[in-house]
Amino acid sequence: MDLARSVYSRELKISAMRALQGGESRTQLARRLQVSPKLLDRWLADWRAKGEASFPGRGNGQSRALDPERRIAELERKIGQMTVENDFLKKALAHFRGHHPAAVVSGAAACTGKSKKRPKQEES
Repeated sequence: MDLARSVYSRELKISAMRALQGGESRTQLARRLQVSPKLLDRWLADWRAKGEASFPGRGNGQSRALDPERRIAELERKIGQMTVENDFLKKALAHFRGHHPAAVVSGAAACTGKSKKRPKQEES
């Protein structure tokens, strides 16, 4: 059975958290919004941990929430990591080109001829 997952807007979640802070009981609010009290507990934990930065929406909200300097630093770190990986792969390719047959480096079939095994001789 395929159950669709409900999606609640950021505004609804924030208004629910403000209602809880205003004194409305969790059970009453859950009934009014037709959500599980456990879901309200999860929203409340997120609200207490992050405050106004809670409920960023779909996808990875962390990357959008980063300030420009942190985002640039993260991208520079990724560029550095990829540069190190590329250098390693270039050295590995140079090693294989110098120490292994061309068929291994290019990916061509290393042995195209048929095997020439001798037939078994019968013992008398």
